[in-house]
Amino acid sequence: MNVKVLIGITQDLETAKSDLTHKFNSLGNTTEVGPFKSREEAENWKTFMMKRRQNYEEIASQAAPAEDALWFGFTVESPVLH
Repeated sequence: MNVKVLIGITQDLETAKSDLTHKFNSLGNTTEVGPFKSREEAENWKTFMMKRRQNYEEIASQAAPAEDALWFGFTVESPVLH
């Protein structure tokens, strides 16, 4: 089975994981990093990671950013269904 690695940033990890579980039916290994003090710091982490590997698929953040909330990064393995 092939594995797709999803990567994204969010201020709400639990909602992001729930949304991905509904979209892909199941999730593999999940890595969470942070907290980051700003969206810019989280974006820098994501950019760094995406430059290191070619098999990431970026997941856009769905929530409107809150100024005082911390940011987190995550990667999730998702099976590629054929």
